[in-house]
Formats: sequence, C-alpha cells, structure tokens
Amino acid sequence: MKKTIITFAAAAPLVLLSFAQSAFANDGYVNYRHQYLDDAKLHSDRFLIGTRLKNGLGFHGELKYKTAGSREGVAFDNTVGSGHELVIDYRHVLSPQWALTPFLRLDSVEEAMTYSGGLRVDYRLNERLNLAGRYRYEARKLDRDKVDESIPDRARQDQHINRFDGWLTYMPGGNWTYEYNFVYMKTDYIRFDNKKYDYENNVAFKYKWNNNWHPFFEVGDVKVNSFEDDRQLRLRVGVHYKFD
Repeated sequence: MKKTIITFAAAAPLVLLSFAQSAFANDGYVNYRHQYLDDAKLHSDRFLIGTRLKNGLGFHGELKYKTAGSREGVAFDNTVGSGHELVIDYRHVLSPQWALTPFLRLDSVEEAMTYSGGLRVDYRLNERLNLAGRYRYEARKLDRDKVDESIPDRARQDQHINRFDGWLTYMPGGNWTYEYNFVYMKTDYIRFDNKKYDYENNVAFKYKWNNNWHPFFEVGDVKVNSFEDDRQLRLRVGVHYKFD
C-alpha cells in the first residue's frame, strides 16, 4: 500500500501536466520548483498549475512534496505529500501602469487548514522597473491533535497572520529578469525569536529561454525555528512553462 501511495505521489504531477496542457493550452502555465533549506537540510518540491481567463479571473492549484524521515537531507528520496493549495483571483487592469488583484486562497497541510484573502497592487514604473505590494490575511485552523499544549501561544486552535509582501522587479532588457521580495508577518502566536512576528528576504534570477520556457533560481533568507533568532539560507531552482 505504501509503495502504491508513493508511486501515485510521484506520478500525480505528470498527470496534472498532461491535463493542464490540454485544458489550458491557450492561457495556462505549469511551474515546478525544488527547494532546499540549509540549516534544516530539508528538500521539498512544488508543482503549480494555473490559468487566467480573458475576463481576468485566475485559477491556480499547487501540489507540495517533501523528503521525510531520516532521508530529509537527500533530494527526491522517501518523498511524501506535504499539502496542497487552491487560489482564485481576479486581475483588474486600471491603466497601463496600475493593476489590482483581489484573491481568495485555501491551503491544506497535515496539521492545519489555512483560509486566506487579500489584495495585490502592481505598478509599472517604466519599461524596466515594476513595483508590487500585497496584503494577505490568514486564518489558520490547527488540527487539535497536533497542538503542543506545552508551548506558550501555540495551544490555541486558531492562529492569525497579517502578511505583507513587497516586490521590486528589474528587467534590463535581453533574457534576464531580477526580482527582490520582502515579506513581513505579524502574528498572534510565537513565530520567530520568541516573538509574534517574522520576516523573509528573497532574490530571484529569471531567464527567458524562449516564449514558453523560463528557468529560474532563487536565494532566500528565512528563520530556522520559532524560539531563536538564527536565520538560514533557502535555495530554490525551477522552471516556468507557459502554454502558447
């Protein structure tokens, strides 16, 4: 039974890719990303599939996997599912410079379900620079069997996050695009350094191979755990495929 589950988990992205190619042939995309956390020695993978209709509505689905058990430091080994995510959004273009995108998001992992909503604002400064900001409110419902009653502020079954993202995208011309992302999270539970907040930094390097294939590489700075101020390196590599 275990082998069957692992085989299905490995084959699921290929099935979804085939489905996406036929269903979203005009406006869809598939995004694969591999991630490694330096201090935790944890490998994980993500498959993101989505499409945007001509009226601005967007539908996005994500499958997440990770390496588990004593094999966490080895990529693509002892792979288990680590959740899925669904997003519905609506992109409203106000002008050639401004766009607004409200969204709803549902994120499910083994120990919790998260309900989110928010708004993204995009502003195009010029042909080379884009600015974007996003506010996302998250209500996280914990599995009561997974709650650690011995840890202060983590015994609650409901957790709430006010998340703020900012992006600066630089497109110098040619095939390369560079993007910086800063994240700040204000929470009602202990999140980082025994405090009720957290932050992340991320720099992405994106290459346009052709109109369809866009490989990328990312370097990030994230927390190690909730009780110390230690930070760790987060490395990501992947490819974005856009259907014609």
